[in-house]
Amino acid sequence: MSTPEIEESISQFLQFFEEKIEIVKTSEFRDSNSLFKKTLYVGFIDALSKTTAHKKKGNRDRLISFLLYFCEWKELNKISLPHLVRLLEKVPDPEFRNVREHAYEEFDKWGSGQILDLSHDPDYEVINKLWPKEIPKPLENIQLSFLKHSNLFYKYRNSLVHELREPGYGMEFKEDKRPFYHAMENIDTGLETWELVYPLGFYEEIISTAIINLRTYYRKERIDPYKLYNFGTYWIDELNG
Repeated sequence: MSTPEIEESISQFLQFFEEKIEIVKTSEFRDSNSLFKKTLYVGFIDALSKTTAHKKKGNRDRLISFLLYFCEWKELNKISLPHLVRLLEKVPDPEFRNVREHAYEEFDKWGSGQILDLSHDPDYEVINKLWPKEIPKPLENIQLSFLKHSNLFYKYRNSLVHELREPGYGMEFKEDKRPFYHAMENIDTGLETWELVYPLGFYEEIISTAIINLRTYYRKERIDPYKLYNFGTYWIDELNG
């Protein structure tokens, strides 16, 4: 167990985030409510993830590791089937016939007008077994792992932080708590797409879960989270201390 000093530090550290999260949750940002709140929530996740990863670990790896160990997102490593199908549409190589046959067979089961949760997506291991090992990156720099929800969450985070927008054209409602797909038809072209939605309630859920799990983790591992940040007068970390 942790020492009384570490216990106090953990309590103060997490209380700071809990208070800020509650401020965001109870605030309203008019027509940009979901966009602004999600942007703030991923900021919290970024900040917290720095206490559970080595400083040299890249942003993508740090965030995905945090989601895996602290957020209890069971569909994290599933492959987004619509993203997989779209990739295969752009890759006509015969080496992909097995994965293409499996993907289309599963995708044909998705009925128009339905709302589907991520349990309908295939597991990474299933698709990886069918994936031609001699072609790890069939299109640009895209590899199979990039189609995992863990990576798509990181892409979403980048859209929020760097472009102040939510990717895709998905629609959500206040009561939505878990990620899902819904079909959408383009009025001009008549083409139907499956839009992936990570709703605001999902962000609230994973950050709350992370706080609970971090408290246990810090205590068990005797981690003082404040010691994993640099504080001081100088904005360049190496100049402090």
